Amino acid sequence: MFHIPVTQDFSFGYWLFLFFTFSVMGWFLESVVESVNHKRVINRGSLSGPYIPIFGIGGVLFSSVGPPIRDSYSNPLISIALVFFVGALLATALEYLVGSIMERLFKRQFWDYSTMKLTAQFTYKNRISLVSSLFFGVCALFVTFFLYDAVITHARALDFRVVVIVNVVMTAVMGTDIFLQARKHVRIRDVLKKLNREQMREVLLKSMLRMGSSSQIREFRKIVSESRENLKESIKKNTETLKKNIEKNIEKIPRPSIALPNRKADEAIESEETDSEITD
Repeated sequence: MFHIPVTQDFSFGYWLFLFFTFSVMGWFLESVVESVNHKRVINRGSLSGPYIPIFGIGGVLFSSVGPPIRDSYSNPLISIALVFFVGALLATALEYLVGSIMERLFKRQFWDYSTMKLTAQFTYKNRISLVSSLFFGVCALFVTFFLYDAVITHARALDFRVVVIVNVVMTAVMGTDIFLQARKHVRIRDVLKKLNREQMREVLLKSMLRMGSSSQIREFRKIVSESRENLKESIKKNTETLKKNIEKNIEKIPRPSIALPNRKADEAIESEETDSEITD
């Protein structure tokens, strides 16, 4: 059985404080990575404030599962392997669940692993990726063996009244932010339902101009242009092939045998009728 010697007297207030701490740390890490990648300052996350709640949930998840596994096995290799795989599995499941719920609520995808070369090869519904799952496993190791004890020590060193004040303020700020962003995304969803394809394309291009670099925009437009030309060429070839097949099939269709009128036979019948009338 797992035992939790470090967290047995850790109250809900401290866990909530950890949630906000990991949310801010995750936002900072991802914003730095994206800013370096795009060579400009980028505020990551779908919220306005400096926090990403899914990182907070993941940090609390790693903190509640990792240390018990770490302290339950004397062999460090077994502890490292279990923390890595359990952390990767739980974080991937969490990411897929959150992505599915958000897409169902707001009718749009908030992250897409197919757009990045590193993660595009091994994805499922573009919501989860093998590379990201491995990264989550590494994060679980980092939180369990390095970050957890330091955060716990500093959190307990604070006056609990400070922890409560931080929790109340952050809950109010993040809750308001989530409500406002949710309302905005619902309005965007309703507007997108009324747009035609050309208007939708303009909205997507403007969104990419705000989020991506100029090189990414040029690449996107190049891909769209090439796809359009390939589609035209494909339609042209298919039309020509269909036309040839129709002509060949028409030639193979047997013509109906219709008895054409025989002029000599008609004249003979008419002459016989005339002779019979004269005889009468």
